Amino acid sequence: MKPATPLILLLCLAPPVAVHRAVAEQLNYTLHVVGIPVADAALNIDMTESGYRASLRFHTTGLANLVDSGHLEESVSGGIRNDRPAPQVYTSNGYLHGQNRVVDMTWQDGNPVVTAIAPPNATEREDVPAALRAGTVDQVSLIVLLLRLADQTGGCEATARSYDGRDLQSFQVRTVGEEEIPASGQSSFSGRALRCEFTSQTLAGFRFGAGGEQDHRPHHGTIWLGRVDSGGPRLPVRAAVETRWFGDATIYLTSVAP
Repeated sequence: MKPATPLILLLCLAPPVAVHRAVAEQLNYTLHVVGIPVADAALNIDMTESGYRASLRFHTTGLANLVDSGHLEESVSGGIRNDRPAPQVYTSNGYLHGQNRVVDMTWQDGNPVVTAIAPPNATEREDVPAALRAGTVDQVSLIVLLLRLADQTGGCEATARSYDGRDLQSFQVRTVGEEEIPASGQSSFSGRALRCEFTSQTLAGFRFGAGGEQDHRPHHGTIWLGRVDSGGPRLPVRAAVETRWFGDATIYLTSVAP
C-alpha cells in the first residue's frame, strides 16, 4: 500500500447506489507519525449523477524529506455505469524512492490497459496477469464509489479489488458504527463520523527481494467519514493506517474548500 492510498481504498460490491446532488470539494490533509507531521495531501473530487473527476496530490514534508522525500499526483476521469464509477482515463506522476514514476491507463470494455509506465515493472516486481486485472478500477475511483455508498446507505461493508498499473490489491471493509471525534489541534473536523475498519492484501505484482515479504503481509487500518457541512455528504475526515514508508500513521483533515 502506497503512503498516499489510505484515503482511496474502497471499491464496494454492495447494492448499487446513486448520488442525487453534485459534490465538488477539495480536502486537505496532514499525515502524522508519533505526533510529527511528515506529509501533506490534497484530494479533489467533482461528482455528478453522470460522471466524475478526482485527483490526489501527496508530498513529504519536514523530517520525512531528509529520510525519503517524495511526491505523487494521481488523477482519474470517468462516467457512471450501472450506478457505479467507471474509470476511463487514469494518470499517475511522481518522484518516489529516488526516481521518477509514471503510470497511464485507459479502460477498454471495463478492463484497464497500461499505455505508459516508468520504470517498467520488470525491474522491480512481478507482472500482474491480464486476467487478474479484469473488472478492476484504479484506487482514486474507489473513494468515489465509497462516498456514493456512504451517502446513501450510511455503511461501509465491502470487498474490493484495485489495480494501479503495478500491483493488484484486495480490500475487506466493515462498518464499526458512529463515533464522536473530539476537537484536535491537528484537524479542522470534530463531531460524529462513521468508523470503517479495513484489511488490505496484495494479490499479485509482488516486489522482488525483501519488499515482497512485506507485500505478502496483510495491512490494517481505519477510516472515518464525517459531514463537514450540515446536511452535506460524508467525506473522509480521519484515517489510521500502516504505511510502507513511515509505519503506523494518522491522517487528519485540515481544511475543505469548494
